[in-house]
Amino acid sequence: MIEYIEGHVIYENPKPHVRSRHGCFPGLVQLTSGEIVAMFVIQEAFEAANATTWVSRSADLGKTWTLQGPVYDKSTVGYPVSDSMKPALLRDGTLVAVGYRFRRDDPEQSIAIPETGGFQPGEDIVSFSTDDGHTWTEPRIIPRSYPELVEISSRCVELHSGELVTVGALFKLPDGGNPSGRIGVLLRSGDKGQTWDDHTHYFRSPGGNIVPFEGRICEMQPGRLVAMVWAYDDSAGRHLPNQVATSHDGGHTWSQPIDTGHRGQASSLIWLGGDRLATIHAQRGEDPGLYVRVVDFAGDRWRPLEEQVIWGAHLGRQTRTGQATADMFTSLRFGQPSLLNLSNGETLATHWSIEDGQGKIRTHRLRLPL
Repeated sequence: MIEYIEGHVIYENPKPHVRSRHGCFPGLVQLTSGEIVAMFVIQEAFEAANATTWVSRSADLGKTWTLQGPVYDKSTVGYPVSDSMKPALLRDGTLVAVGYRFRRDDPEQSIAIPETGGFQPGEDIVSFSTDDGHTWTEPRIIPRSYPELVEISSRCVELHSGELVTVGALFKLPDGGNPSGRIGVLLRSGDKGQTWDDHTHYFRSPGGNIVPFEGRICEMQPGRLVAMVWAYDDSAGRHLPNQVATSHDGGHTWSQPIDTGHRGQASSLIWLGGDRLATIHAQRGEDPGLYVRVVDFAGDRWRPLEEQVIWGAHLGRQTRTGQATADMFTSLRFGQPSLLNLSNGETLATHWSIEDGQGKIRTHRLRLPL
């Protein structure tokens, strides 16, 4: 019942023989007009210091795209940074983009530091648009209560209550330290993204050893939230199946992690109505590919009803077991998939991939059972 319609490309380097430009980390939103706005990173290499978030637009439900330009001028920051942000549409028509940026004082250094297992220092940021994403405010730093940078790689979600929430893991400090522990952080805003509170922990493994990378969150019924993570056992250096945590009070308290059994890394989910979810997983290892599933989540129990590989079944094994975190990010070849329900009843899947040495942003139009 998962029907694949067709695939398209949001971005690929138009002149790879002239200069290196790679796309990665996409996020999509559909406006009330029907137009789709995409935000993604363009950079000369996967951890290049010149990485920044760009905007592209589609007026035909994702079939063709027009590249608009960068979200902001990085030269106004006052020091070199590389950034990534994802958009969300609020009920009042405002677009809110959240994300993070790394300081890149030495452009020759990578983001992940192999010598320590840590990451470059950085800041969590938020930007706003009130004209359908044509112009954006200068990104504002989100104050945090942790010494570690929060990996906000997900868009924020406007809850039924009107609050905004988003989730993230903690990047290790440059020296490899992680004083706050391997936790998942929920950020909450009661004023449409102007200020944020980061004191809620939505994910903590019983042994305290699992890093919840690439967290994604959705609201089912009012106050019923589900968050999915790429679960990485940092102590053992191995990837675990995707895990989810649930909340029934608007994200103030959370269940213990639930093992989905799906060998995915970066993954995402949307609500289909009732007790059903649609999920998308970047699965690596022995059976790599982009998997879409329909899940019955009645009673907070994970029951997959159907699955389909929509891209990448031809790929070889990706990301070795026991690979160090800093090395792991250099070996990725596709990731950050997400799903967007369109106004015509279809669903648009997106992700980045490296093909023929080029980083592309792809979409796949689907029909999911409603």
